[in-house]
Amino acid sequence: MTTEQIAAFRLQNQHISHPALTDAKAVVAWHGAMQAQDYAHSKWAVGLRIPGATDDVIENAIDRGDIVRTHVLRPTWHLVANEDIRWMLAL
Repeated sequence: MTTEQIAAFRLQNQHISHPALTDAKAVVAWHGAMQAQDYAHSKWAVGLRIPGATDDVIENAIDRGDIVRTHVLRPTWHLVANEDIRWMLAL
């Protein structure tokens, strides 16, 4: 495999170049957790994987509790699907 093929494959598998998921909770659940150093970038990491997403779309998913912002895996911030938070905390 060439480096270009590897890069294309990664972008596709991470739902960036070929987004296949339609809502914030599905994106976060598929990845297990989305990590970023600050709030705006964590929302951007989710939103860029949803065609036509806006900041309000991601913010509403957080406000509804569909996705949870937490330090579940280490001291950096993570977004996690609400149904996954308990088993991750238990680990």
